[in-house]
Amino acid sequence: MLGKPAGLIAFLVLYQWVLSGCGPMTIRDVEKQAYIPIQGWTLELHEDIDIPPRRTRMFFQGGRLVYGINEREPHCQLRVRDISEQSQSVRADTFAIEGVYGTLDQIVSHDRILLASVGGTIIAGGGNGNGNGESPQMYLYFMTLKSEKQPNVTYLVCGGALEDPPLAEYPTLQEVRAALGNYGTLILPDRADLTRASQRPLKKDI
Repeated sequence: MLGKPAGLIAFLVLYQWVLSGCGPMTIRDVEKQAYIPIQGWTLELHEDIDIPPRRTRMFFQGGRLVYGINEREPHCQLRVRDISEQSQSVRADTFAIEGVYGTLDQIVSHDRILLASVGGTIIAGGGNGNGNGESPQMYLYFMTLKSEKQPNVTYLVCGGALEDPPLAEYPTLQEVRAALGNYGTLILPDRADLTRASQRPLKKDI
């Protein structure tokens, strides 16, 4: 049995992958009070994004470009494939969203919650929920991006707020837009089969 030396924070991040066989991923549109499929959309990046050396992502939260996030608020990440010793620039461009899957991050740990950006990696440590043994959870969308001009750009990742299990949710369409601010826009396709509202909510217990 592992001991707990002073100052040591134990943590475990569990991922629950939502398989493609469970049906298309949907996102809640609060304004329309409906769930709509994500796949087939595009991401319009309006500004160049500089990624520092030895990092593979940058974060968006509250319409700002940031190096680390407040885990209790929705956020998005723009990711690239390669790590470089030099800074990388993702140019303003239009990216096709070719696939979408969801993850559940569950943090099982001691002491307080901390979710921070360290060397380009999200690290969750400390905390065990509200004291009743339930571990905080965060639901995230992984949107696979494709651009012929920038094949190194891989994902737009958008997560909901880190909450106790009964309250944890995927981010809404409005929360994703608020996180991106003026840096990027999600464009829905002008096709009825993708924009028609689905009354089937996104399942969280797959």
